[in-house]
Amino acid sequence: MSKASKSWAGAFLAAAVVGSLTATVIPAQAGTRAASAAHPPKAAPVVVASGLHNPRGVTVQPDGSVLVAEAGSGPATPCTASPGAITRCLGFTGSLYRVKGSRQSRVVTGLPSQLIYRTDGSSLVTGALRSEAGRNGAYRVVYGLSGLPADRAALGAGSGPLGTLSTARGKVLGDLAGHEARHDPDSVTGNNEVFSNPADFARDGRDFLVTDAGANDLIRVHPDGTTTTEFVFPNNVLPAASPAVQPLTPAGQAQAVPTGIVRGRDGAFYISDMSALRQGLGRVWRYVPGSTPTVFATGLTDVIDLALAPDGDLIALSYNTGTSTAPLPGALTRINKRTGALTPIDTGNRLTVPLGVAVGPRGDIYVTNNALGTSGELLKFPAR
Repeated sequence: MSKASKSWAGAFLAAAVVGSLTATVIPAQAGTRAASAAHPPKAAPVVVASGLHNPRGVTVQPDGSVLVAEAGSGPATPCTASPGAITRCLGFTGSLYRVKGSRQSRVVTGLPSQLIYRTDGSSLVTGALRSEAGRNGAYRVVYGLSGLPADRAALGAGSGPLGTLSTARGKVLGDLAGHEARHDPDSVTGNNEVFSNPADFARDGRDFLVTDAGANDLIRVHPDGTTTTEFVFPNNVLPAASPAVQPLTPAGQAQAVPTGIVRGRDGAFYISDMSALRQGLGRVWRYVPGSTPTVFATGLTDVIDLALAPDGDLIALSYNTGTSTAPLPGALTRINKRTGALTPIDTGNRLTVPLGVAVGPRGDIYVTNNALGTSGELLKFPAR
């Protein structure tokens, strides 16, 4: 996607704002399996943590602790926007927030955090988007960028992890933005832009698989730091008479915008896409390494993240369920592990700007909510 004109996909994944997009209400795709009746409501959500700084992905660790990636708030003193131009500035306010039992704190601080002013005067923050604990107290983090390596370099010292999968100490494990700049894999779909905004990652043996929402691809990161294109997500087809989404995308099509990735009980990877923020166009892909990915579920809206339930079903988190003028609330949907059938989960309309989801071993669902700004929260929907 172009550096000059800010991509809506990059902007959304960086700040989860819909802006001036026009989302068209459409029926579920013809191939969509009918959704069953609403899943019984869970108990009222519990606010586990509050005052989080642009919280993004949430991960339940093997020891039962919950780890939240905080994108931060950019620099301590915000930079000055230049009217009509994209302005970027760097701070080190990102962090990793850990909850274990009654104890909670920021276990890592000082991570790079980018504040971006867009040409329309609005702003967004990107930085740490997903994290996991490694051995010996180490952490791995995937960082957003909303740009290319040249944009990152212009930010100055300390910006190196943006657009990469790195350790929290700053070692780059794989440069996703660099991969996009070198290869632009989704050009084969007719998307005439070069743009990177990594979203999520999962381990595959000694490798990692990373979704790049801006580049519309799945990238494999090898132990030596090299990267290869695993899969390019095809554009989705818009309903007839839909307004254009992007000028640099083929007419009648919408970029995939892959987001969450999780490994299922069957060993396959399941990956969500947003398909232009159109109601009912979102898809979940099933991918067995070495084979061709297939669409596993359709009929979703704005799926920003996926998690695995203890019984093997998928839990999808939708950033919103409405139109651009009335986008709220967010939603949780259970996806049957065998059929792909969708079952809404009653959240009591509690979700407002949710960006990350994880499920604990007992079925508790954790969601980062109010995820724009420094008053974010971590909610827990207890299992019945």
